[in-house]
Amino acid sequence: PISGENVYAITKVDQERLVLTWGKQTGIPTVALRYSCTYGPRQSIFNPYTGVIAIFTTRLLNGEPPILYEDGLQTRDMCYVEDVARANLLAASSDALDGRAVNVGSGRATTVRGMAAGLAAALGVAVEPVARGEFRPGEIRHLISDISLASTSGYAPTVEVPEGIDRYLGWVRTQGDVKEYFSAAERELRAKRVVREVRVG
Repeated sequence: PISGENVYAITKVDQERLVLTWGKQTGIPTVALRYSCTYGPRQSIFNPYTGVIAIFTTRLLNGEPPILYEDGLQTRDMCYVEDVARANLLAASSDALDGRAVNVGSGRATTVRGMAAGLAAALGVAVEPVARGEFRPGEIRHLISDISLASTSGYAPTVEVPEGIDRYLGWVRTQGDVKEYFSAAERELRAKRVVREVRVG
C-alpha cells in the first residue's frame, strides 16, 4: 500500500507512476524499485540530511547525542547497500518484475532507538540519545517492507543490521576527522517547521 503524507513520499509515487506508464506505452520493460532505508559504506558523512545511521554516527563521534523524534520507538526497515545493489541487478536481468512496483528492503523492523544504542555500543561511546518531544509531520510510525514480490526474482537480503553497522563504521574510520553537520541543519528544519514540538492540551 502507498502511504506517507509528505511531499517527498508523494513525489516518489509520481515518479513511479510516470516510469511504469511510460514503459507500458513504449513497450520498454520497466521496474520501479521502492528502496527501504538504505545504508552502508560511502553514505555521506557530510550531508546532514542523509540517513539516520550516518547522522547518528557523526554525532556520536563528536560526543553529541543522537536526536530521537517521537519516542524513538518508531521502526524502519534498514537495508544494506549491497543487498540493494543485488536487487537492482536481479531487476535488470530478469523479466519477473517487469511493469511492477517492487519493495526492496530487509523485511525486518529496527527501532530508531535501537539503532542509536547499537551504534553507540559499536563505537564504544557512552552517549545516550535524546528525545525532546519533537516530531516530523507526515512521518510513518512503522515502516517495514513486504519483500515477497522481490523474492520472486531471487532476491533475499543477506546483511543484518549489526553486521551492516560494523561494515559502515569500518569505512567511516578510514575517512579521517569526522565533523558533525546535523546541529545546524536541525535549526533550519525547526525554523521551517519540518520538525515540530509536540503540544499537549
